[in-house]
Amino acid sequence: MEYHVQGSLLGPILFLLYTADLVKLVLVRNLHPHLYADNTQIYGSCSPDRAAALQEEASECIDYVATWMRSNRLQLNAVKTEVLWYALRPA
Repeated sequence: MEYHVQGSLLGPILFLLYTADLVKLVLVRNLHPHLYADNTQIYGSCSPDRAAALQEEASECIDYVATWMRSNRLQLNAVKTEVLWYALRPA
């Protein structure tokens, strides 16, 4: 028996249920997730003196996400994985 979820009314609900643990995984590390379709973005912010700590937290979070994905039969696309780092110029 084969089930197709894409395009069904249950598709979005099942996606939310499936990814709820991923959201929690990011939130407990004081980072912020944004999920859209099959893309996940993880955000964080800090003062300049905490930049190294945020970098470490984000790196650990990505490792945990990759582990979670493998355990849920999902694949992290390393080619599409990137980090964007920006800072405001001091006034």
